[in-house]
Amino acid sequence: MTENWNKISLAFLFVVAIIGTLLRSPYVAALPLKYTNLVHAHSHTAFQGWIYTIMFLLLTSTFITKEQILKGRYYLQFKLTVLIVLGVLVSFSLQGYGLYSIIFSTLFQVLNYWFIYRFLKDSGQAKPGSANFIALRFIKTGLLLGVLSTIMPFGIGFLSANGQSGTELYHAFVYTFMHLQYNGWFLFVALGLFYEFLEKNNVTFNLIQANLFYWFFTVSIIPAIALSLLGMSFSKYFILPAYFSALLQILGLLFFLLSLPRKTADVLRHKAPWLRLYLLVFLASFLVKNILQILSAFPAFQIYAFNNKLVILAYLHLTLIGAISFLFLALMIEMKWIVADIFASFGNSLLLLGFVSTELILTLGGLGLYYSHQILLTGSISMTLGILLLVISRKNRTTQNSHIQL
Repeated sequence: MTENWNKISLAFLFVVAIIGTLLRSPYVAALPLKYTNLVHAHSHTAFQGWIYTIMFLLLTSTFITKEQILKGRYYLQFKLTVLIVLGVLVSFSLQGYGLYSIIFSTLFQVLNYWFIYRFLKDSGQAKPGSANFIALRFIKTGLLLGVLSTIMPFGIGFLSANGQSGTELYHAFVYTFMHLQYNGWFLFVALGLFYEFLEKNNVTFNLIQANLFYWFFTVSIIPAIALSLLGMSFSKYFILPAYFSALLQILGLLFFLLSLPRKTADVLRHKAPWLRLYLLVFLASFLVKNILQILSAFPAFQIYAFNNKLVILAYLHLTLIGAISFLFLALMIEMKWIVADIFASFGNSLLLLGFVSTELILTLGGLGLYYSHQILLTGSISMTLGILLLVISRKNRTTQNSHIQL
């Protein structure tokens, strides 16, 4: 990958932040675009434009050789993906779910299948106990969960075509799709890259406990769908699998913590300050996110988990920004894709400040303690400016540790 390749991923993140800020702005009503269309454009560009493309670049740079990249035509895959995502962005902004947005989304899935097939083939099979074993186990499981999640849009489309849009069944398909995306393949790939990062930096983690963490979390994924459906009228049928998944996640989280050596912070002390800080935020967000997900199985917390839009949004941002995006930014710093200059330092500060302030306001507002739309909007602007500075900081600089060449 060259400078322009990972800059494209950051540019998509910048677009996502702009749309998110517009959605909170009082001027959104003056735009010649429907609010719901912008919401769809925001979420699809976040998933397909930012998260997917940066995962593509991180995975190929870490696990695929130069020869395999050329043979597998990964460079062509990435270029086509960028073009398709631009189509997704424009079509959803203009028409929401319609003919053109469905066409672009379908084309994206075809490219997604192509990448997953090539990566599974080219990355090989790591043997138990060997280097990359835990990392690749998480990553490959994540990719397969990504394939599984693509079944859901067909059900969503079928229900929409038959006038069932907005029904509980329709929302059940949407929630299942979202769960398999961000709790499934995004998070599993992120965890795999995290363990690979530890290995490359000679941080010796407990392989047995990491493997137990993998199995508990993997087995919990399907029954954990029930956690997303407890707010439905038919929730009584999902109580037992919800409790079962919560138990598995508790055990998995315990083994995750046990797998990490106590001296991890000491080993990483020589790393860049922002890399260490982003890793810390990733770990904290991952732990809190899982605790909240576990608590959602209990009736006392379900009023917040399923009926409170502010709490739901705070949870989604905690997962997608705090636990996933910040880890990817840390890895970009590790790969020298984000340079240590004044623009990057200021940008990282604004981004983190905006994230913390918006999370606090959404959470406090959801709990009925305090809410300020002005602070929420200011936090969104802060994140947007921070990402812009990260893009600027990388201008005309050469990246390292990369294989793909334009």
